[in-house]
Amino acid sequence: MTVELKPEQEQIIRQQIAGGHFKSVDEVLAAALANLPFKIGSNTSAVARMIQFSKKHSVKLRPGETVERLIDECHRF
Repeated sequence: MTVELKPEQEQIIRQQIAGGHFKSVDEVLAAALANLPFKIGSNTSAVARMIQFSKKHSVKLRPGETVERLIDECHRF
């Protein structure tokens, strides 16, 4: 399989290896792929945690504002 990386992605990989966190590109990619299922599920759990936090601490949102919408807006940046 051939994978094309952006220059900034290559730099991140090089930094991880140079910093001693990983010994090879394969190790970096294996770690990144191992965390992928957690990242995908994290959005749902993040919304649930934020809703729970807002209820516990009586967080007030503007009329019509929702936690889900706030998270969606953050993902655009």
